Amino acid sequence: MQVWEVFQQKGHTDAYAHVGSVLAPDPLMAMSYAKECFFRRKEGMGLWVVRRADVHQSTDHGLLEQVTDKSYRYPEAYRGVVAKRELARAKFAPASAPRRAAAVAGDDF
Repeated sequence: MQVWEVFQQKGHTDAYAHVGSVLAPDPLMAMSYAKECFFRRKEGMGLWVVRRADVHQSTDHGLLEQVTDKSYRYPEAYRGVVAKRELARAKFAPASAPRRAAAVAGDDF
């Protein structure tokens, strides 16, 4: 007997979600048991069963770390951007160059 993980799709546009597991000797029996346990009242549109032995877990935590900085994808990365830009302008602008006026209201950031 093997443990089979059961995944269910609620509607035809929904993703499959794990709903539980069954104990069965083969895939056909696993499907039958999963149907009896999780689809008795026609709760979903689709059914998957996967042997638990075929599901693998990542043990390398470094695999999930991001290699490059992608903080620009999140709104928090833009906090204080006006102050940072002013500091950069002050640091790299020539001493004699005057600050230009904004062309449009709200364009001075």
